Amino acid sequence: MEYDVIIIGAGPGGIFSAYELMKKSPETRVAVFEEGNTLEKRKCPIDGKKVKSCIKCPTCAIMNGFGGAGAFSDGKYNITNDFGGTLYEYIGRDQSID
Repeated sequence: MEYDVIIIGAGPGGIFSAYELMKKSPETRVAVFEEGNTLEKRKCPIDGKKVKSCIKCPTCAIMNGFGGAGAFSDGKYNITNDFGGTLYEYIGRDQSID
């Protein structure tokens, strides 16, 4: 298949780039390529008992995969006003979502 735009990485930047392109130009053929797994398949082997520190997995389940490192972090990857900060208190709920 041929694409008009190819995005490498499905972290927050890649996801939102694809989303904005598709929203503003629905006829544009966009592909997003990610070396990591989906959220459901991302599991770090560090369990604190048998595995206490990084074992240098070929593809890191924390850093790579859909959502990037932000998928498991402190909420910088916000798609709602329900969690992840209080920006909406300063600029309003609608504008913070936009």
